[in-house]
Amino acid sequence: MRKHLIERENERRTTTLVAKQRDLHFPQRFPVTFTSNKICTSKYTCLNFIPKSIIQQFKKLANIYFLMVSILQSIPSISVSEGIPNLLFPLFIVVVFSAIKDLLEDLKRKQSDKDENGCITLKRISRDWVKTTWADLQVGDFVKVRQNEYFPADLILISSSDSKGICYIETKNLDGETNLKHKIASKDTQVYFEFEARLDEFKGNIKCPDANPIIYHFEGILNMPIKSIPLEYKQFLLRGSSLKNTEWVVGLVIYTGHETKIMMNSPKSRHKYSKLDIQMNKEIIYVFILQVILCIFSAIYYTMWFSKSDDKTRVYLELKNNQSSGFVGFVYAFFTWMLLLTNFVPISLLVTLEMVRYVQAYFISNDLELYYQAHDMPAGVQSSNLNEELGQINYVFSDKTGTLTCNIMEFRKMTINGISYGTENRMSLEEKIQNIDFVDKSFSIDDKHNLDFFIHLACSHTIITQRKGDGIEYNSSSPDELSLVNAARFFGVEFIEREENIVQIKVGVKIFMVRILNVIEFTSDRKRMTVVARMNDGKIKVFCKGADSILLPRLLSSPITSATWNHLEEYAKEGLRTLVIAYKELKDSEYKSWKIQYEDALLDLEHKDERLAELEDALENQLILMGATAIEDKLQENVPDTINFLKSAGVKVWVLTGDKIETAINIGFSCGLLNDEIIRITVQSHKTLDIKNEIRRGLDTLNIENVKFALIIAGESLLKINKPDTIENFLKLATQCDVVLACRVSPQQKADIVKLIKTKVKDARTLSVGDGANDVNMICAAHVGVGIAGLEGQQAVRASDYAVAQFSYIKRLLFVHGRECYRRNAVLICFNFYKNVLITIPLFYYGFFSAFSGQELYNMWSYQFFNIFFAALPICLYAMFDREVEYEELENDPEYYRIGMESKFFSTKVFWRWVLEASVQGLGVVAVCVFAICLYTGNKYTGKMDNMWVASELIFGVIVIIVNIKVIFLSFMNFWFTTGMCCLCILSYFLFACALTEYAPILVFLDNYDSRGSTYRMSINPNTYLAGVLVITMGFIIQPIVHHIKKIFIKQKVHHKQEISEDEIRQARKTIEEFYIPHTGFAFSGEAGHVPQIMHPEIFN
Repeated sequence: MRKHLIERENERRTTTLVAKQRDLHFPQRFPVTFTSNKICTSKYTCLNFIPKSIIQQFKKLANIYFLMVSILQSIPSISVSEGIPNLLFPLFIVVVFSAIKDLLEDLKRKQSDKDENGCITLKRISRDWVKTTWADLQVGDFVKVRQNEYFPADLILISSSDSKGICYIETKNLDGETNLKHKIASKDTQVYFEFEARLDEFKGNIKCPDANPIIYHFEGILNMPIKSIPLEYKQFLLRGSSLKNTEWVVGLVIYTGHETKIMMNSPKSRHKYSKLDIQMNKEIIYVFILQVILCIFSAIYYTMWFSKSDDKTRVYLELKNNQSSGFVGFVYAFFTWMLLLTNFVPISLLVTLEMVRYVQAYFISNDLELYYQAHDMPAGVQSSNLNEELGQINYVFSDKTGTLTCNIMEFRKMTINGISYGTENRMSLEEKIQNIDFVDKSFSIDDKHNLDFFIHLACSHTIITQRKGDGIEYNSSSPDELSLVNAARFFGVEFIEREENIVQIKVGVKIFMVRILNVIEFTSDRKRMTVVARMNDGKIKVFCKGADSILLPRLLSSPITSATWNHLEEYAKEGLRTLVIAYKELKDSEYKSWKIQYEDALLDLEHKDERLAELEDALENQLILMGATAIEDKLQENVPDTINFLKSAGVKVWVLTGDKIETAINIGFSCGLLNDEIIRITVQSHKTLDIKNEIRRGLDTLNIENVKFALIIAGESLLKINKPDTIENFLKLATQCDVVLACRVSPQQKADIVKLIKTKVKDARTLSVGDGANDVNMICAAHVGVGIAGLEGQQAVRASDYAVAQFSYIKRLLFVHGRECYRRNAVLICFNFYKNVLITIPLFYYGFFSAFSGQELYNMWSYQFFNIFFAALPICLYAMFDREVEYEELENDPEYYRIGMESKFFSTKVFWRWVLEASVQGLGVVAVCVFAICLYTGNKYTGKMDNMWVASELIFGVIVIIVNIKVIFLSFMNFWFTTGMCCLCILSYFLFACALTEYAPILVFLDNYDSRGSTYRMSINPNTYLAGVLVITMGFIIQPIVHHIKKIFIKQKVHHKQEISEDEIRQARKTIEEFYIPHTGFAFSGEAGHVPQIMHPEIFN
């Protein structure tokens, strides 16, 4: 059994071998040219900005469409603008606006590049240290970095100002962690290069992997004349990290510029599109199809009319027969109408939407309710194009540690030699110390087993110390290790400091020196850490701690195993994180034999990982059980309230964790995911057939009415779900459960689960939230990724679309900003099409009066300025500032959020209702205005009939009024600025029209001289006012009534709650009992599970 588990673990181990090797020779200059250390993250240069920007802008389908229309406008035979491509002007504004935005962003990147490339460092040249810029460094250069300076490239640590080669680094710029980490130069290089002159005379070569993005792994060999020296990650210094508490270090440049780890791991641009964007693009295609249909109809109508009419009835058209008859005439007419109806698709929509989203992102970033004062952390927005997507989420996937919990570990309980210590009582505030909340008066450190247990904890770690006044401060990247070492200090076994490979521990008043011979560090694959140490009495001990599932198969039989197992189960049920503690003694001869093999394996680059794994497994076997620890990771504030609110809104919450099933269940109860009314279905078998049966039985239980269900599934079970029928049944089961807990899952499994729901569940909109590097895959896989700025660094935040400091802030992010951004942006898109259809459809209706000859109805310049000056700003202000209800009410009633989940504000039905409304209003405008002005009136002042241009001015003016008043009716806030802007837009049109038509002799760009004076003639015609009032009243007589009914009854939402009798619940539980599976797994403190992938990759094909 033990052998089988170990072998299976070895199969899961992933290697990091890189086939291509880098071979550097000294002193000759290398024949291979390596990448410059100069970095360039900007996209543009002075020479390529214009062409690259143009290419970038015309990757957008809408811009290509409008460019093609502009080309058609330049063809005199079909142009409705006398061969003038007047659409180029608004297209030019749109393109220039986007280009300037890109340029400003790129200038920031360019300045950042310039600052970094110009940083100064010391380079070894001609037996001296010479100041040089980072950009001038090359692979193979020796550099000296001084305290508080940043490393200019990826370096191999050669020597340090510390006699033992130790240096301390801070990686805050890489992963956000402020805890210091220590690096140590090889003893051989530290001694050899103690005399700096040897740097100039060095002869040898270095073999190491070629540039690769594996950031936490490095291996190589330094071949010197005297010997070959293995190089490891502890000699690897990353560009972007800084030197702390060390006077200076000398390093050898190994990777430069864009081949450094930090540059190769820079987040690539993410291409995520909101559901609103996808639906909008689909509707644009439908609108274009409608436009083509109308153009075909118009062309056929015109061709038929032309064939039936004689030359006298159409002499004023000045048409040539070869251009207007038959198929040729149809083609000319078709493209003429394509030009006339071009504005069906709003040219300004994309720019307007982008500008509005930018302002919305500003409000999110500056929301004080999302500001976490303790860490000085505001909300961050990195993908403003997903603002509205936050309002349509129906699946939330969350990590546990550091996301739902604080990731601040407190030592609570332990089991030593089969005896459990620690009670449910809490330490008082006066007694409380860092990382400790332990109460048990029966515990005594004088017992030998207890003392040995804490000596183990005080020796087996990678913590470094800093002197702070009279005290010692511990620094560690692992909150678990920090808690364990602080616990050892609390119980009287104090870790004092680490000097090279000597650890000082203080027991009572005595100080012991423990020589650390080897450290095999914890990884997400190994799930354990081992330290080989020579104790004060000369004995060699192997200290090992790790996950119970990993260490238990490696233990010798012991009378305390059963008791320890039971204690572990108890701790896990309390939601505590557990670690098993074990050791064994080695003879000197055994250790020497193992060490020779281990050092030899370090020099074998080809089979290094496999050989090291075998040797580590041999060492970490036949261990003696000492006991186990139990650490508590507290929930963050307001997590239960947030989760209950999400569930009340119909959002399904999945927790994906590396912890054991019992721990996950306990946390589920603590945070409100689970309660006594929810029936739990557990899937944790290892055999495929058993898993299928468990899923099938789970589906059968879903038939029980009036009961909520939770699915708890193990990562190893997910691995076996690789057949289409099993996948389908799993999805049926998971999606019908109210809660899903996936336990023992790896980072890749987390991403695979999200992808599965994202791709296989109809209308699923997913959000992933996490705080650590192991959550990055999951965050990137979801429709929206949210990073929690916690104690595990900034990797999750950098990979995310939005960043917040606490999980509870998800509530406001979704239910306030997301909901309102969705509502306002949906209305913005619909309104843009509404106003464009309303201004364009009269051209089609007027075709019935002009035989669809392609007669333009509006003044060219008024028509083109409509979207820019006369109808754009009010709806933008609405989309930025409008509130349907107060934000506090959105945070108190989850029912408001359902409008986004159910796509109430934007769907095909909603969109075409807007289009239909605009079409009907357009018909009314044309009918009333044309009949009022052109057909039945004569101007009593001039004795002449008013022509079509007077009707045109009236139609255009009425439409400008209608679209602006529409915004006022849409608004829920009495925002005076929006109303004032609507009035300003209306006024600006009439002033523009007056100037354009009354001063035509001066304005040479007037496209039709016949329209001169039309504004004045319209203003003195009494029918103008009657028609205008009639049309506007017809268009809005129902609108205010509907709007106020919405305001009155907006709060009357349906709250469906089914009452469940106690008998029904009792019967349901009795029925479900047979499906329960006993829990046999155990919790562990690692970041992730141990199964490499969720299921067979074919499911995504």
